[in-house]
Amino acid sequence: MCMKTGAYLTAHVDGETDVLHLQQPAANTYRTKAELVHATLRSAIMRCEIEPGTRLIIDDISASLGVSHIPVREALSQLQSEGLVTLVPHSGATVAPVSPNDVVEIFSIMEGLELVATRVAAERASEEDLQRVTEIVDAMDEAVKEQQPERFAELNIEFHRAIAGITGMPMLEEMTNRVLDRWDRARRYVRVLPERMADAQQQHHDIVKALKRKDVSTAQALATLHNRAALGSYQSRLVSGE
Repeated sequence: MCMKTGAYLTAHVDGETDVLHLQQPAANTYRTKAELVHATLRSAIMRCEIEPGTRLIIDDISASLGVSHIPVREALSQLQSEGLVTLVPHSGATVAPVSPNDVVEIFSIMEGLELVATRVAAERASEEDLQRVTEIVDAMDEAVKEQQPERFAELNIEFHRAIAGITGMPMLEEMTNRVLDRWDRARRYVRVLPERMADAQQQHHDIVKALKRKDVSTAQALATLHNRAALGSYQSRLVSGE
């Protein structure tokens, strides 16, 4: 699961020490060193390249990224405010867990957002909007056929973003993107997606059909079903511990 290029970081998980490879962004794209450290760690945490429960040692991060302790502390503080890192006084920083409660929160919020998104999309979608969503679903069909779960996951995010984008509501789009980021981390950790691809894809097709018919109530009901089915799968996997 570790990257093969970039900076090296010593990580500590359950008393064991491992060496992680961090994909370090181009320094000239960030105004401050704290921004660079934040972006580097956040990317690794969101992609589960640094797994939940990993201790983050300031000395190691500083050495790995070639910065002083100050920008590392600033970055860790920001990650804590985003719920991605837990800071314990006199103990240090740990990557936040992906808990059953986190999963419930992700899908509950997503359900609420998509009730609005599907309603407005069904009312406002243009032929161009619907063609765009259809093209995404067609590409997802190919990913299912070829058994490409990572490609399917990328397109799944694109699909849900596209529906939010149809609404023309910037705040809704921003909130949807934030929840999808959290979902992407959870699905990389729980690894439930491959078993869900076929069922989830049928639900995507049904949602698009409802949008094309401008059938608001059916689109909303399908979005609710879609999120609750996913939640059930994630909860089952977390309980089984597989």
